[in-house]
Amino acid sequence: MKRLCAPAALLGASLLLSACAPSLAPLYRDYDTPASDTLLAIAVSGAVEPPGEPSGMAPDGGAVARTVPERIVAALNEAGWDTTATELPHAIATKERVLGNWGMYRITVYMEVTPLGRDHVRIYIHPFRKYIFGRASKIQYLTRPIRSRFMPELDEAFAKYGLKPAGTPFERDDTVLR
Repeated sequence: MKRLCAPAALLGASLLLSACAPSLAPLYRDYDTPASDTLLAIAVSGAVEPPGEPSGMAPDGGAVARTVPERIVAALNEAGWDTTATELPHAIATKERVLGNWGMYRITVYMEVTPLGRDHVRIYIHPFRKYIFGRASKIQYLTRPIRSRFMPELDEAFAKYGLKPAGTPFERDDTVLR
């Protein structure tokens, strides 16, 4: 009887502790651009109506004629992210933004958005804890509270400009397995 109690107690404790584990996500997010005929159908239906041109961009033939980098910049501006210059030739970087203040530190985030080919976009998210003493430390994953502060607006803005959220590899793998 004693032999069965120890493994059962260990199994019960591990199940109890695993229920308390946070929901983690990687530090990037993928978006797919639909085919050009899908974008044309969206534009004809009036679903894509740009609110205005981002700073530094001249008006062109509308949302359908925009290149992927121009649509990325417009979506970032609509979601409240200001873009800045970057050393990477094909990336679009955002300025740092404070997501929360926790007393001893504040959580700041900046992003780099990179078009990968003609139909795929990846956002690299860089969250940091900036302590009041001047030190900063990189956050190694995105928790649900951090994601909820900026991802819904970003997903909505990117979808408005024809960039459909593809999710994380975990989400894509999960949907394939079901």
